[in-house]
Amino acid sequence: MKKMNINDAARELGVSASTVSRSLSGKGRISKETRRRVIEYAREHGWDPELIERAERGRRKTETVAVILPEVDELVEQPFFYACMSGVNEMALANGYDMLVIIAGQEDLTHLKRVTESGKADGVILMRTYRNDSSAAWLKAAGIPFVSVGSLDDNSAVQVDYDNAGACRDLTAILLARGMRRIAYLGPDDGKIVNEERYAGYLQAYEESGLKVGKEYVCRERLTPSGTRKMVERFLEEGADCILCQDDAVCTAVLKELRIRGVKIPEEIKVASCYNSRFLENYPVTVTTLDFNAIESGRETCRLLLEMLRGQAVPVKTVLSHEVLLKESTEIRE
Repeated sequence: MKKMNINDAARELGVSASTVSRSLSGKGRISKETRRRVIEYAREHGWDPELIERAERGRRKTETVAVILPEVDELVEQPFFYACMSGVNEMALANGYDMLVIIAGQEDLTHLKRVTESGKADGVILMRTYRNDSSAAWLKAAGIPFVSVGSLDDNSAVQVDYDNAGACRDLTAILLARGMRRIAYLGPDDGKIVNEERYAGYLQAYEESGLKVGKEYVCRERLTPSGTRKMVERFLEEGADCILCQDDAVCTAVLKELRIRGVKIPEEIKVASCYNSRFLENYPVTVTTLDFNAIESGRETCRLLLEMLRGQAVPVKTVLSHEVLLKESTEIRE
């Protein structure tokens, strides 16, 4: 390697010596343009023909897909990710691929970059999406194939999602049709696209019904146990007919608070959730929810990624179906 003057090449090309090395060895993620420039330099300066030939063939496939999961606190609260990951793993194994798990937040991309730059995965699946998603932007700039579970601002990125706005609109519309006019909405505005879509669906149902949403019935602040307690108290004092929870974690906290207060569901207040999970099975009253097949979303996301890795054309946006499950917590009882 010393005879090939990697440092000289790096200096002339305006890149690091490690970039030159990775371009020739096929290890790590290097843009096509950088790899082309390095190969041309190597050919012009009479470097080892076999080395150039290997570089032209591109990086070695790992037959591994990486799954980016949110930070641990959110994983504990959201069973969706485990079910979705199960679907990814099932599809990957069926196609001779392994699954590698990466834990990464919206701001810290250290683990993601380390895995992808070292060439440990052929493609990536994003399990959580945000506005101005930093992981998606970095993957796209690095030329790494990826598919997201959830919507992205980038309409050119391959995405698998549900019609979250439409689903929440459907659920809210049914509750309104059942005579519930004061439907309180509880869930933080945390930059996650799925939560923005759910809230938008709630507002849309009210708009289409010709009714107005009272500000006293909406809380989009970050929820702590004490914050949830205060909001439940406020909704009860304001005479809310129903509390519509943004997800199963919020709903579980609301059910717990209502149980502590001895409030009867659905006689005194009704409760519904924009996402269903096993967490809601522990309450004596069955809970009205929106149901999404998380395992199927994992399978579909992985299938699309594998097709991309094979060079096949895939749809940019895939929308999966949902179901409204009407149960005891929103029953009209005399």
